[in-house]
Amino acid sequence: MRTIFAQPDRQAAGVQLAEAVQAMQRRWPKAAELLEKAEADILAYMVFPPELWTRIYSTNPLERLNKEVKRRTNVVGVFP
Repeated sequence: MRTIFAQPDRQAAGVQLAEAVQAMQRRWPKAAELLEKAEADILAYMVFPPELWTRIYSTNPLERLNKEVKRRTNVVGVFP
């Protein structure tokens, strides 16, 4: 699965995803079908410039924001 996201462009990632689906087909057919159907969503970040990919494909910034909102709300009692 990691090889899908290590590709340099959308086309190469699509080819790698198809190979991963093919490899998963015998052992995990439902997971392979789900992965195949979600291709557009999984690789959506690749329409942006490659410099931004590391910020887009991860949910870490969103999780950090949610954690900060929770922390401030607990400490102060109100959100600024």
